Amino acid sequence: MDSKYWDIAAKQLHGKATPAEQEALRQWLAQDPAHAEQFQAQQRLWELTPPAPLVEVDTAAAWQKVKGRLRAQPEKLEPKVIPMFSTLLRVAASVVLLIGLAWIFQLYFFPYYGMQVVRSGNGTIAVVLPDSSRVWLNRNSLLAYHPDFDQERVVQLEGEAFFDVQRNPERPFIIQAEAAKTEVLGTSFNLRAYPAAQTVELTVVTGKVAFAATEGTAQAVLTPGFGAVFQKQSNSIVTYAVADANVWAWKTGKLQFHGKPLKEVLADLEEYYDVKLQLQRPELAACRFTGSFEEAALEEVLQVLEASLQVNITKQNEQTYTLTGEGCR
Repeated sequence: MDSKYWDIAAKQLHGKATPAEQEALRQWLAQDPAHAEQFQAQQRLWELTPPAPLVEVDTAAAWQKVKGRLRAQPEKLEPKVIPMFSTLLRVAASVVLLIGLAWIFQLYFFPYYGMQVVRSGNGTIAVVLPDSSRVWLNRNSLLAYHPDFDQERVVQLEGEAFFDVQRNPERPFIIQAEAAKTEVLGTSFNLRAYPAAQTVELTVVTGKVAFAATEGTAQAVLTPGFGAVFQKQSNSIVTYAVADANVWAWKTGKLQFHGKPLKEVLADLEEYYDVKLQLQRPELAACRFTGSFEEAALEEVLQVLEASLQVNITKQNEQTYTLTGEGCR
């Protein structure tokens, strides 16, 4: 947070901000969701900090006690010498403690402080990095990188993204995502790393990608047509051959099915359209479907499924659909 707005926010929490300062703070909060997050973090810290208790002091009585002690002890007091080195040590220890607390506070409340941050929100967006590498962010994802990206190509990812990295043998491209690290020279791949998920998933389209755990020895080198899953709990990596291009359909807009079981078809559609598709009869899960769609509306896809598989699809609400029917043709 800009120091100017730190001061205004502090005045606001004290109830001492002027109307002009309140309006400036309101406009600043409306500029970027990150500003509101920073202010809310400061407000939470303020609420957790108890006010200092007020103590009433009888100054007249205290002065009388002091005068009495002065009369009772007329002798000259020897000045107490405090070693300078000891004082410096205490000051240094206090400074180190404050720096440590500030670092912890920033790490917890502002993990991307001083970085360029891009959020996708409820849609997908494309980002061009300073080195001309391109990144497509899926829904509810975040990409962050330092201003000196040209010197060190390191980004942080929360969520899912498709990367098309410009080749630079002298400066590897590194993605830090949860407890996994992905390193490339120049390639294209899909990386899925949502904080709430138990896995980090990587699939490679072109080039060669090094995939490793941040801690431990788990690692793998992937080539086109292969993927890997990092298990957060066990800190292990499992590789596999990618037989389904639908894993990056969110970026290409293309969904392809070749004799695929309906249960798996619905899983792909749920992921792509962000809806819930329920089977009323378990027997329908084994029905197989062949077809392809490119940037098609959900209603269009559901109509094709109804006609192809002899099922009825009913809309329960904005997010849920139910499939019923006797079976497959």
